[in-house]
Amino acid sequence: MEQLEKGYNYLEENKYFFGEIPHERAVKIADYKFFWDVSDDLAPFGCEEAYIAFCELCDWLIDNPDTPIIDCFIWILESWELGLDDFNDEIIESENILKIIQDLDFYEDLMSLDYTVISTGFAQLILQGKIDMDVKNIIQLSILRQMNSHVLDAFFGTNEQCKYERYLYLRKLLDILEDA
Repeated sequence: MEQLEKGYNYLEENKYFFGEIPHERAVKIADYKFFWDVSDDLAPFGCEEAYIAFCELCDWLIDNPDTPIIDCFIWILESWELGLDDFNDEIIESENILKIIQDLDFYEDLMSLDYTVISTGFAQLILQGKIDMDVKNIIQLSILRQMNSHVLDAFFGTNEQCKYERYLYLRKLLDILEDA
């Protein structure tokens, strides 16, 4: 799968990412074509929520240049009526995921939140060349929740190819997160 091959240099083909010049360290760490593909629904920036999160972080950084990025994540979680204490290892437990799938609005309460968290974290990498340590766990939890078979089944139904590709993308995002 070409999208997952290491060694892709985004800056060889593009100068801007959503109107911003990517940090060189981000291009080096996230050297997979899928990462930068805004037209791939399975990729981290391939949906509307991801684009909005990227733009929101750009605006937030302008308005809060000296504020730790964790405050942005607190703001994001509060908009879902969650606190940092609520976003813990319990969110990746299958029984809690099934509860959201069965009892709540799956797309709004799980998918949109995870897309927002993941893309905000990787937006920091693109804009600043790093992801702060105090937000890596939040991003990792969202990625791990997206990798859960119940989430993949609820979102992709019987499309095994999409489930498989999404899972592979998420595995690579964990690698990028570790290096960031």
